[in-house]
Amino acid sequence: MKQVLEKITADPAVEAKWLNTVSLLEFIGARKIAKTVAQQHPCLDVLEHHADETRHAYIFKKLSATLSDSPENEDYLCKEAAVEYFQSLDHGMAKWLKEQGFTPEDCYPNYLLTTSLIERRAMMLYPVYRDTTSQTAVREELVQVIAEETNHRPGIDKQLKNLLSEQGTGNLEDCWQQEDALFNRFFSQIEQSFNT
Repeated sequence: MKQVLEKITADPAVEAKWLNTVSLLEFIGARKIAKTVAQQHPCLDVLEHHADETRHAYIFKKLSATLSDSPENEDYLCKEAAVEYFQSLDHGMAKWLKEQGFTPEDCYPNYLLTTSLIERRAMMLYPVYRDTTSQTAVREELVQVIAEETNHRPGIDKQLKNLLSEQGTGNLEDCWQQEDALFNRFFSQIEQSFNT
């Protein structure tokens, strides 16, 4: 991951595309929250999470526009692969939960599980990105984003653990492996883009 991020951050134009891609991923997360658990007036935790994800999408898009010197940067780094990563993870976790006996109509368990996996990945990716980028504004924002992700992750993980325990399921190894495989496929497509 660090090697790919070093390639991305070596060129501000490429980093601008990367930031736009990260913004898109954050936006997909915010949209999924709004379409599922926030269909009706949600609890404070869900509203806070939705607000955080929306802010992250905004700030990364704004940083992308600044780095690209374009008021509305429309360039991405492997956009289709990024969308596929998130959508495949979401669908894969819905299938896994169904196999564990959860009803597909109840979207809250999938929200918790997918969020937990995405936040886990963010906590691996964002600190490395923060340490790799030479852009001061990006580093400063990543410090804030990491703090916000760290703030709501324990609550989501606790709720997920309790829900899985009630269902008699607690081993997330398969879920971690699925996420890992999907993320590695996404990142290898980014790496391949440097060779074309």
